[in-house]
Amino acid sequence: MLPNFIIGGTSAGGTSFLTSILLQHGDIYLPKKMRPEPHFFYYTHKYTNGIEWYKQEWFSEYAGQKAVGERSSSYLYHENSALRIKQHLPDVKLIFVLRHPTERAWANYRYTVLSGLEELDFEEALRLESKRIEEEVGIWQEVQPHDYTGRSYYGKQIEFYLKLFPFSQILLISSEKLNNDTQNQINRITDFLEIERLENFDIPVTFTSLSVNEPRVQAQCRMDLGGDKFNLIIESIRRKEDDLSIYAANEEELRVIEKLKNNLSDKKQPLLASTRDKLNNLFADDQKKLFSLVKNHVDFEPWL
Repeated sequence: MLPNFIIGGTSAGGTSFLTSILLQHGDIYLPKKMRPEPHFFYYTHKYTNGIEWYKQEWFSEYAGQKAVGERSSSYLYHENSALRIKQHLPDVKLIFVLRHPTERAWANYRYTVLSGLEELDFEEALRLESKRIEEEVGIWQEVQPHDYTGRSYYGKQIEFYLKLFPFSQILLISSEKLNNDTQNQINRITDFLEIERLENFDIPVTFTSLSVNEPRVQAQCRMDLGGDKFNLIIESIRRKEDDLSIYAANEEELRVIEKLKNNLSDKKQPLLASTRDKLNNLFADDQKKLFSLVKNHVDFEPWL
């Protein structure tokens, strides 16, 4: 069974929160393994495995549910994803969760720092953004981890999807309304998927959004531990799990884990007002484009 709906973005928009709720619906199938996300239509090295591989890898446990979906927050970002989805799933329903573009870019940066993939401060990263995008090589050319503003141009992104799919197959949800008006937004989604509404669901636990004290220390810890182990440890720290020593293969790794733990803080870092203003101005025209396209199809107002 292939999916008949996809939660396709945006990154740092609240798709994990949404998925945790939808998993509570008895007539929705979503893959239980959510990390990493499938990203099948985004990453070429996965896409070349073929659609049957995708079907077997993510949907082999399908058990007759009416709504069958997956979540890959990367799909909104890249036009190739839209083209590939159209080729293989022309009738699929697409759900995009959109967040204030400046807040999304800031959250995206903080997550990249947390992941040990960013050593610059936000302002310097923005100044060098175009140069770094052009200089990425190999798989990083496709991943583009440092394109913080590019993922917030919703007008451009939705415009491209609308060239391929009718609005009847697209649902746009406000991240802020999903958080503050959860029941009504879930109702919109279940109605869109043509399944019974979900009542009395549990609100997912929101784990700590960690801040990094020294980005360079974070990057070094990732290098010392390896990406997969590093990611597991970060998730364990977020969930406030006590025994991190289970991840250490030796005394040196135990010291690195302790250094990593000490490099993190629960205190959220504020975005500089000057940077906020700069980004708000940067996204203003794209916001106008977005709402000229979708104003009759959404229940939320422009952020800017």
